[in-house]
Amino acid sequence: MRTQDDGSITCWLGDLKAGEEAAAGPLWERYFGRLVELARARLRASRRAGTVEDEEDAALSAFDSFCRGAAEGRFPRLSDRDDLWRLLVVITVRKVLAQIQRQAAQKRGGGHLVGEAALLGLDRIAGDEPSPELAAIVVDEYRRLRDGLGSEALRQVLDLRLEGYTREEIAERLGCAERSVKRKLDVIREAWLGDEP
Repeated sequence: MRTQDDGSITCWLGDLKAGEEAAAGPLWERYFGRLVELARARLRASRRAGTVEDEEDAALSAFDSFCRGAAEGRFPRLSDRDDLWRLLVVITVRKVLAQIQRQAAQKRGGGHLVGEAALLGLDRIAGDEPSPELAAIVVDEYRRLRDGLGSEALRQVLDLRLEGYTREEIAERLGCAERSVKRKLDVIREAWLGDEP
């Protein structure tokens, strides 16, 4: 494990992906506060009377999901601080949306969990550190596009892909052919690109 003095985000990511759990510490120190702020802004934007969502829970759950996914090799293209921030934004926003959906489901007795908000095209608009306001706008747009898919099978494939699973892994998890996963991803891409103004 590299020390904080000679380590960088890229080095810590490499260590974490190699199974060195201690590498999570410096990443936690560097990003957890930002994740809490992102979650707080998103929850504030959607807060309803009587809700009990917790931004720290969302940030903690997001960071835990990230660490487990990195250790399992689910983010092979994750290589630097920009990739990491985008991924953490995506996972955190998903956790926030899950909290909101759970709360709504409890109040209304139904509802479905919104999927991974790994927003297609986020790398083009997010920059190094997207503002909470920008993240909220992107999440709303993502939700609209995801809901517009109209098929739970497409949403399942999208969620798994955005969590970092390969087509082969998605096919295995869903019990279908890899070719079927590829077709679904193509349909999603076409639907989303066709929706652009």
